[in-house]
Amino acid sequence: MPKELLFIRHGKAEDRSSTKDDTKRQLTKKGKEEFNDFVSSMKEELTTENTIHVWTSPLKRAKQTASIVSEQLGWPKADTKEFIAAGDFKALMDEVANLDPDTRVVLVGHKPTLGQWVEKLTGSEYSFKKGGMALVSLADDDQTKGTLIWDSDPKFKKKSNEEAEVLRDILLKQAGKMKQSYEHFRNNPYSPKRIHRFRITMRKMRSLLHFVKPLIGKETYNELNNLIKDSTHRIEPIREADVLIASCGERALEEPGLIDNYADVFKYLHNERRKWIRSRLTDSMISAFEKMLEETEQAINHLTFNEEKATDGKWDSYLQNRFNKKKKKVLDSFKQADHSDHKSAHGVRKQAKKLRYAAKGYKDILPSKEVKKVKKKAEAIQDELGLICDLYKNSELLTTYAEKAKDKELEKAFTTLAERQSTLREDVIENHSELNNS
Repeated sequence: MPKELLFIRHGKAEDRSSTKDDTKRQLTKKGKEEFNDFVSSMKEELTTENTIHVWTSPLKRAKQTASIVSEQLGWPKADTKEFIAAGDFKALMDEVANLDPDTRVVLVGHKPTLGQWVEKLTGSEYSFKKGGMALVSLADDDQTKGTLIWDSDPKFKKKSNEEAEVLRDILLKQAGKMKQSYEHFRNNPYSPKRIHRFRITMRKMRSLLHFVKPLIGKETYNELNNLIKDSTHRIEPIREADVLIASCGERALEEPGLIDNYADVFKYLHNERRKWIRSRLTDSMISAFEKMLEETEQAINHLTFNEEKATDGKWDSYLQNRFNKKKKKVLDSFKQADHSDHKSAHGVRKQAKKLRYAAKGYKDILPSKEVKKVKKKAEAIQDELGLICDLYKNSELLTTYAEKAKDKELEKAFTTLAERQSTLREDVIENHSELNNS
């Protein structure tokens, strides 16, 4: 690994005074507390396998800052270097040149010297805030040149942490709803309403995580999403059965003469539903649900959010831009999609759901007027495509039941209902796509 220089400006110090020697100015009590907190929050970024050398200016405030860093991170005690206070860049580079590769030098000093050194190495103007840090990686072929890897300071980190907690609280709140809906489902697994609610809270959580995917990282997102998706898929068949039973119920009310044996159809469908619950809702499935809930909450509590996406420690602008891009993508996809193609319609429906759930979940961060409009539009798209997709799935299930049925009359009834679901779907596609033109 190349050599690294970690520049650190001292923390908040006593004010300058004509009666006090500048070299003896100390960190204030608040300065020590803020810098301690900052270093503690930066431990992950500061961790390295490189050999550490800590060098400090001889001035009191710099030496105190260096001590905090060394004590918190278990790094070597700082060596005092006069050239840091003097601003002697050549002396710095001469000493660095004598060090072994895979070395990180921690330089604790002052403004403007540290900023000038970063500028000389990177070619870009730089200025340090009190307690600020900047990590520069030196080029192998020319160690007077380097690349800025990352930088941060106590104020930025504090704002960033506060913003991170806002996002974390939103996710934890949804995790709580997911847990509550599971408990209701566990108490009454035969209730279509309880099953639907549990499934929806899981889908909402996945949508909230997807919206902040760039902030939590692709790998972390995939792990969490797959964990919850597995539980969602476990109850997907029972939800599909409930949608089918409800749709057949509508046919019985609106078209009582469509088939002669509605009662036999409902008896069969409800028996299939009960058999599924008895055979699938086992101790192992219950354990899987409870493990998912526990691991999801733990993962959210340990999430780290990408500060590079933040502006002045805030993610508002980034999330608003992401929201606008998602909105445009959903609306464009809806207008361009072939609604007669199930895969295409289902894909846009999922996009609309994600957008709607994200708009609702992050409503306190996103522009309120835009959120209301988007929620309404996304819900309308979701409802229209949802009906199209449900009718397609209903027809598939009824066709399967017809193939399995041993009774000829029941087979005929399922076939008739399957065909009716298909014609209803065609009617919706033909007559109810006014959103396409809005």
